[in-house]
Amino acid sequence: MIYEQNENKSAFPYWAKIWPAAFVLTEFIAENPYWVSNKKILELAAGIGLPSLYSSHFASSVICSDYNEEAVLFIKENISLNKICNMSSAIIDWNQMPVELEWEVLLMSDINYNPNDFEVLLELMHSCLTMGKTILLSTPQRLAGRSFIEALIPYCHLNEERKFKKETINVLVLKK
Repeated sequence: MIYEQNENKSAFPYWAKIWPAAFVLTEFIAENPYWVSNKKILELAAGIGLPSLYSSHFASSVICSDYNEEAVLFIKENISLNKICNMSSAIIDWNQMPVELEWEVLLMSDINYNPNDFEVLLELMHSCLTMGKTILLSTPQRLAGRSFIEALIPYCHLNEERKFKKETINVLVLKK
């Protein structure tokens, strides 16, 4: 598919880039695999799914998801090419989370970029934390996202600030 810039499409599909927060979350998991070891993992808004792909080395199962069908097809192909047996792909929109999914740890990177999504995301995350789930969140430091992160501080088990090139990324481990 060719991407042309117009009112409805960006110059490139945002899911097709590995953003700094995804690199940092993957690095965090590499240094702290116990957060995903032998766990059922779900990644939302995964794009290419780098954190999921890496977590599949340690996790009992991984569901790598995005709301974009092209992203999910790319993930599915990557799973197949790499012969990853404990990982699947799924189209999931965080606005309509399926209740039948079984998972223990939620991976999210760079999800708090649109203030219009903050309320839904915070409700989703609060619901997950109330159910005893663990959330690994990596996010760039943005003024627009400050209130979003501040709302999560009561659940913050760990907050690490990391550098990726010239960008500062926070990795938060959220638990109730």
